[in-house]
Amino acid sequence: MHKSLSLLTLSFGLLASAVSFADSGQIVFTGSVTDNACTINTNDMTKSVTLDPVRIADFANQVGAKAKPKTFSLTLENCSLATRNNVQIKFSGQPDQVDNTLLGLTGDNQVKGIAIQIDDARTGNKVPLNVATEDYEMRPQSNTFDFVASYVRTTLDVTTGDSPNQVTTSGIGTGKVNALATFDVTYR
Repeated sequence: MHKSLSLLTLSFGLLASAVSFADSGQIVFTGSVTDNACTINTNDMTKSVTLDPVRIADFANQVGAKAKPKTFSLTLENCSLATRNNVQIKFSGQPDQVDNTLLGLTGDNQVKGIAIQIDDARTGNKVPLNVATEDYEMRPQSNTFDFVASYVRTTLDVTTGDSPNQVTTSGIGTGKVNALATFDVTYR
């Protein structure tokens, strides 16, 4: 009897260990697969372009007159041409109230009659806000694209009264100039 009790105890012990309880958990895996041919240089992810001070007298009295152009660059690195060979860059932001192809000024106490125009340095052509550039052909590894930002006049001076009592009021004010643009890179 002792032998059968031991066998029964052993069988029950094995059965109990086979029917053990377990907890469960969850693992979340995240990642991405992109078809981007490059990465944006870390210095260009948040870029600051300081325009030189400008005087009202630096502008001709015509809408679209530019002053104090400033060159800036965007660099793409680690470029592989395995899937894409061209790139387009589009600048977006608050459009100017007079000309929506220009970057408008943001914040309090901004200068009136001024906006920011971005030009493609390779062609000299205006890059309208929210419109992609023409294709840039990419090279392996590093690619730098040059642009020019300029103050641009959006309103004319206003002259009132008759000679000799004419009074001319500038269409441009004085004060701060702040604008914010984002850029998108599209690989083609």
